[in-house]
Amino acid sequence: MVKPESALRRLMRDTGKLLQPYGFDGAEPTWTRVLPDGVATIARTRTFRTFTGGQQVLRFGLGAWATPAAWQEFQMWRTERRGLRPLAVEVATGPGLLPGEGLPAESGDLWSLRLDPYQPGHVQPEDIEAIRAELPRRVHAHARRALRLLEPDSYLEELLALPKPGLDAWEAIVVLLADHGPDPRLDAALGRLRDQPGTQDVMEFIAARTLSSRSA
Repeated sequence: MVKPESALRRLMRDTGKLLQPYGFDGAEPTWTRVLPDGVATIARTRTFRTFTGGQQVLRFGLGAWATPAAWQEFQMWRTERRGLRPLAVEVATGPGLLPGEGLPAESGDLWSLRLDPYQPGHVQPEDIEAIRAELPRRVHAHARRALRLLEPDSYLEELLALPKPGLDAWEAIVVLLADHGPDPRLDAALGRLRDQPGTQDVMEFIAARTLSSRSA
């Protein structure tokens, strides 16, 4: 007999062990791999307690994302500019603009731990075993996806392939393009942001980078 919180901890320990061969470090709820090209992150989602058919259910899943080094540099620059405490590399986030970070729909499904009606307060054992059986496949998909997004220009190309990039996507595109230096694509992307409200930080960051490059 296992209570929901204990079952969740055990499953997350299993998750951490499965992520080790992919180079991820950390502890539940977040594991990261820091690379020269950025930070790959796997994390447990929030837990949700619901009632289905009068039965309490604990639901949770996994998420994956990547933070390219150029975006992280922009984040650090903006944090310093605002006088805030610098963030550790391991807690890098964003841009977070790819729907589901590009994972298959089923990879984002939440797992369910149902309480056993015959053992109040304890989880049904078959739910634990079902999740444990799925973990290797789900962990592999998330780890490979997060690492793939950090391959050179992978995140940038996927943003550019979005059907209708919004303003936040164009900000990220500009930051990632600027990492390559002057470029016609960068000029075109900057044109989309010019005079747009709320883009001042990005525009000033690009201007600072350009000035720094010329000084060098």
